[in-house]
Amino acid sequence: MQGNFIMLQRDDLKQVVAEMVEELVGKKPQTDLTKEESDEYYTRDQVCERLHITYTTLWRMQKEGIIIVHKLGGRNLYSKKEISSLLKSKVQTANSAGPNV
Repeated sequence: MQGNFIMLQRDDLKQVVAEMVEELVGKKPQTDLTKEESDEYYTRDQVCERLHITYTTLWRMQKEGIIIVHKLGGRNLYSKKEISSLLKSKVQTANSAGPNV
């Protein structure tokens, strides 16, 4: 049997495996949730897109208690109601500040 071989350093191999696992887990269907339940939660990617933030910022907001994460089957899920209320509170705060004159 003949094939191509790639030599990687240990740290590089860890990085490649981590990226592959993240890709596979990120594409995993939400089979643990019913249709109604899946409509009530955002995934990490959806929250970051909705709030226009990075994964690091999302993690920091979780640590500070600004956003509550719900763990289900190894996945981080976020309540749509909580994210919507967070957005509304930020918009109200921005509107009440008014223009800087």
